[in-house]
Parts: sequence; structure tokens; C-alpha cells
Amino acid sequence: MKKSSNIRAEARARYFIRQQAESRGWSISHPSVGGDFLEENEIERFIPDIGLEGDLPDFLVLLKGVPGIVVEVKNDSRKLATAIQEACDYAEKINKSKKNRILVAVGAAGEDDTGYSIATKILTKKGWAPLVSRGAEITAFPSPTETELAIKAADGTTQVTVPDQSEFIDAAIELSVILRESKVEAPLRPKVIGALVAAIYQGEIMGPEDGILDEVNNLMQQTIFNSTDIAKDKKGKLVNTLRLTGADFDRLAPNIHKIVTILKRLNIRAVLQTDTDFLGLFYEAFLRYGYDNNALGIVFTPRHITRLCVKLLNVKPTDKVIDIASGTGGFLVAAFDEMIAQSKSEAQRAAIKSSLYGFDTNPTIWALATLNMFFRGDGKSHIENKSCFEPSSKKAVKGSFTRAFLNPPFSQENEPERQFIDSAMDALMPEGMLAAVVKAGIFADDEHVHWRKEFLRRHTLMGMISLPEDLFYPTAAPTSILLAKAHVPHDAKEKIFMARVWNDGYEKLKGRRVLAPGEQLTDLLKSFHHFLNGKNFKSEICSIIKNSEILTGQEWSPQQWLPQPDFSEDQVGAAQRKVVESLFQAVAHFPNLADRVLPGFAAEWQKSLPQLPIDHEAPLSYFFDVQNGRSSGEKNYNEGITPYISSGDSTNSIVNLVSVENNEIFLSGGLTVTAFGQAFLQPWPFAARGNGGSSVRVLMPKFNMSVKELIWFAAQINLQKWRFFYARMAIKGRLSQDGFVLKSPATRLSDNGDTLEKRLSKFQEMMRKQSTL
Repeated sequence: MKKSSNIRAEARARYFIRQQAESRGWSISHPSVGGDFLEENEIERFIPDIGLEGDLPDFLVLLKGVPGIVVEVKNDSRKLATAIQEACDYAEKINKSKKNRILVAVGAAGEDDTGYSIATKILTKKGWAPLVSRGAEITAFPSPTETELAIKAADGTTQVTVPDQSEFIDAAIELSVILRESKVEAPLRPKVIGALVAAIYQGEIMGPEDGILDEVNNLMQQTIFNSTDIAKDKKGKLVNTLRLTGADFDRLAPNIHKIVTILKRLNIRAVLQTDTDFLGLFYEAFLRYGYDNNALGIVFTPRHITRLCVKLLNVKPTDKVIDIASGTGGFLVAAFDEMIAQSKSEAQRAAIKSSLYGFDTNPTIWALATLNMFFRGDGKSHIENKSCFEPSSKKAVKGSFTRAFLNPPFSQENEPERQFIDSAMDALMPEGMLAAVVKAGIFADDEHVHWRKEFLRRHTLMGMISLPEDLFYPTAAPTSILLAKAHVPHDAKEKIFMARVWNDGYEKLKGRRVLAPGEQLTDLLKSFHHFLNGKNFKSEICSIIKNSEILTGQEWSPQQWLPQPDFSEDQVGAAQRKVVESLFQAVAHFPNLADRVLPGFAAEWQKSLPQLPIDHEAPLSYFFDVQNGRSSGEKNYNEGITPYISSGDSTNSIVNLVSVENNEIFLSGGLTVTAFGQAFLQPWPFAARGNGGSSVRVLMPKFNMSVKELIWFAAQINLQKWRFFYARMAIKGRLSQDGFVLKSPATRLSDNGDTLEKRLSKFQEMMRKQSTL
């Protein structure tokens, strides 16, 4: 049994190596199919003259088709030194044959319970030496780039490859599981990671389980107290905030080594020595994908968006920068990096360290932000653990900064987003600029009309940029970037930049946001800078409007002002098919619906209404009379035969068949539009919700339209669904606005073949036959 257990452990260790190598950019397939990996029993069959004489390592990795790395794996975490020594020995044996030359050896050791550790050595003129980057050992499986650079340097050094997003996400999820199983409450988990990162930065965590928390605390304390950048008055508070003591963390002790091995797989010490925002990138993944970490109560601004905002405002080394709700310091890090990159002297770089300021009320988040800036080389940043709304805070920063960045907490009842925006503007000098990533509702709803008017009386709105709806996934929060100039009243003669980004370089796939082609941020940035400089630009995602359009409190939402992008014939065709498919889905769910289809549906309109203008572009209200639904909530009705339309996107928006009064029924059918802008064809008498958050709008044609033409218009509406979201619903007023434009087909679309009534009836009969099989 023991032998069998060891074999299973060895197999798991080998699986770990394959998994890690693949995540670092190697192909773990066999070289015969273009891969890089040979397992133990494959080595001599593929390279008979390798010189090992039957004494084989666990893996041989090919670099550009030539043997490059020997890998030896042990199933005991205490045998890492043995594993790397044996890997070097195997390499020496291969080298003695003089037919191949191995310069890199990798040892790995561990098991599931304790985690897996990796060590890498390279052959130099002085013998085998640990592979390092900027003085820190590489502790992950070396990437192809790291390996090539190491071989080229031949002195034991390389340039560390920054982990990609998927590696950060995988580590974040794995760590979150361990912390949850260790009974560490969600709000305390970021503190654990912060303390461990600071400890690892100082040195190795080597001790036994008994006393390991003391070791972590001591190393963390050394990191902070040894710093010459962190202000003396903050060091003690920082140590106390990150210290892991008490019953909350005692259960964590058995898992500390495993957590450390996970962090080391990200090459934590080496990456911390680079100009990469390691802590920020890791916390973005940890707080976004760490399951229930929403308990921490913050929304993490993605790092590519903080960098975008800094570039939009054209931050310079001479700027004074503030973030009054700094979180883990994403905007401050992005600004610091941009300022340092442009700096031209040591004196200027030193001055930058006193040019950034921030606030956060959460002690743990404040500590993480301070650490983050320290790892960037700016421990002197003035990040305060206090509220930006305290009178002393307001007084300290009032009118002192040239650039402000902000992503305020979403939907805080006592601290609304507008209050954060106003405070950030107050911290700016005249003509200072703000970039704020804000939940989009305040730019659209009637509740904030007065605030929008008052803002424009004091400041200038430079631009609004709508961001992808899944940007903060798994948090559902449509957001926009507000760009404003402080203490310069809005001039009615000027213009406002409006843009909508639907591809920020990422897409949601299998529960995470992953890289995707076609990013629009480059175009956005270029267009905005042209706008600032008074130059013309051409972009499918950007436009400009007159300042006078919004002076009396009108919406600032780009969804209101941007024209509809051009869509291909294929996209329009796909949208039309979805309208039709939804009808069949509804009949599949409510089979009796087929009996309710109006005979000769749309024929009455064709007889009594004027001819539909061809290839004509006009507001939706030109083609349709927009009405509100007439019914109360669906639960107020008994079951019946009339389709009840609510704002769901499935089963043609039909939630039930109910019994309603005739005055609530739209007897001739029509088009319905959900609160979120999804249009459906209703070829039967129906009732539609007319009150509450799921209210439905009903469109009745003003011209004679065939069924195909009704489907055409429904598809046209659905291609503009991007204009609507929870805080900007498709109310009657918005559908009737001049900016909501539709285009009639280029030629009349005649109904031919079977009628819709007959097609749905045939579908109903087919389903009935299948149900009797």
C-alpha cells in the first residue's frame, strides 16, 4: 500500500510539472507532434544517443527542437535539494556524451498537502548556479524566454517573465480555497496575502508549523522597518495592521508553506524587483475571482483601466496626483509609473515621491496600498488611513492637485458617488483634471438632474466614456469614465467628447475575463488627445456633442448621444433570425400559444395604414407609436390564455399565460421592448407589464408593415440594445428621443410561403407528435 501511495504521489508531482510548464509557455505535447516534452520512458526512444544509458530523469524539455532542460521530480517537499542535484547530474551525464549539451536543470518536489516547490540552476563557467533575475531566484518553472535569455547570458542571470493573467487568476482561486478551508474570514484574507508578500520579500519562510506565524510576522516587520522610504510614523501602524495574530489565523499555520509555494510559482521575489505592479495585478485577480471576497466591500479597478485613465489625462512628472478613495493604490501606481517613465533626473524622480496622495478608510486596504507603493519604489506616498470626507482631510488637500483619479465605492447609501466626485474636484487646482470610473446611473437618471446642472455651473465636463458591462465581472456594474476640468464653468460654446468602448482587450469566457483581439482603447486614447488638441478625428466608437445639449441637466450617458455603429448584413441577418427563433422557443414552452396567433397577423395594418417609406432613416417614433404596458405585476392574475409580457429575455419575454381584462390587452399584437431594450414580435393578443422595474413598452406601427418588416425593425432595435442598462432603462421617453434612429429596409419585404400562423401551428403539431413517441 505504501509503495502504491508513493507511485500516486509521484504521478501527481509529474502532473504538476506538466501543468506549470504549460502555463509558462511550453508545449507539453510529444516533439513528434510539435511539442517540447519528453517523459522518462520516451527520452531514449526519441533520442537514442542521448547518453543516459537507461538512467533517466523524469522529463527532458526541448528548446527549439534541441534538448535544453532536464527535470527531476520528487514526491516529498523536503527533497527539493535532492531533486535539483539529480537534475544537474543527469545534465552532466548527457553533456559527457558530447552529442547534446544541457545548460538548464529544474528540480521540483512536493505533494498536494504541502504544495510543490521548484528550483532552477544553469551551467556557468564556474559550475551550476541558481538562476536569478535582479538578485532573486527564479522559483517557477522557467519560461522559454527566461531559458533563452539565461543561456545567452551564461552567467546565472535572466530577465523574469511576468506571469500572465491566467496564472494570477489560477493562483488567486487556489489561495482563496485554502484560506476559506482554514476558516479565515473573507475580509481578513487580503491581510494574509499582504503579510506573506512582505515576508517573502524579506527572506525565506523556513520554520516548522509551530511558530511559523511568528516567523512570518518577524519577516514582514523587518521589510517595513528596514525601509527608508516608508514614513516613520506609519511603520508601526502598518506592522500592526498586517500582523497575523490571534485565533483568526492560528488555523492557518498548517497551510502557510503551501500558500508560499503558490506565491513562489508566480516568481514573486523576482517580479517584485521589476517595475511590474505585482501586488496590484495579484490583488486584482484575488479580489475579483476569490469567490466570496466581495465581503471586503471594495470594487477593484482593473489595471489596464487605471493606466488608460492616467494616459487620458496626459500625466507628467510635474503633476500633483490624488485619489481620495485609493483602494490598493491602482491609480496611484499607474500615475507613479507614468511619471517615473517620463522623468529626466534623479531630482525629478525624488520629487515625484512626494507628489502622490490618497485616502482609504479600511486599515487592511490602506496597508496594501502603502505596501504596493513601497514595492514600486515610492514608500513616501501620502496614503492616509482616514476618510476623505473628514474636515481635516478636505482642508489638507483642498485646491492642491493638478490630476485626480477616482473609482468610488459603488452604491454606498451614506456616501453616494456624486459626493466622491465633488470632493475629488475640490482637491484640484483651477483647470486641474479628473478621471473617474463611476457606476453609470448618476449620469442618466432623473434623480441626479440637479447635481448634473450644479456640476456644470462650477466645472467643465470634458468627456464621457462608456465601458464594457462586464468590466468588473463578477460584479454587475455598468460604468463610465467621467473626464472633467475643475473650477472652470461649463461653456455652452464648447464641445464634449463622447465614446463607447465595448472591447477593452478582454472578454468574459468560462467565468473569467481573458485576453481578446480587437481592443479599442488605443483608438479611444488617440481620438481623445486629438479632441483635446482641437484636431479632427474619425472613429467608430467616439463622437462629440455641443456643450449646450446638456446644460439643463440632460443625460451625460454616451448611450444617449452616440450614433448607431454600422452593422454588416450578416449581423443584421443574425439579429432577425433571433427574433424568429424566439417565437418558436415561446411556443415550445407554451404550446397553446400557436392557437392564439392572429389569423392574417399584420394584414389589417397593411390595409389601413400608409405605405412604409423605403430606405428611410428616422427616429423610432417616426415608424411606431410608443405605448406603455397596461398591466400590473404578473402575480396579480390567475392563469388563462393571454401571454403576459415582462422584461425577461427568454421565451419571447413571455412569463406566463394569464386571464386579464380586455382593456389591458393589445388585441392586434405588435412589438414589445423590455426595460433593457430587447424587442420581440408578438403575433397574438397580449398583456404587458406597465408598472415597476420590469415595465414593457409596446410599439404599434404607423405604416403598413409585413411580418418580415416587423421582424426587420425588431432586429434594428435589438442591435441598439447597448443603449440600455439597469440605471438607463428603455422607458417611453428614451425610445421616443431623436437619437434612437432606425432605418427601414431598402426594398419592401413581402411575406410569402406559409403564414406565421401556419408555421407555428406546424411546429406545435410536430412537438405533440414527438411527445407521444
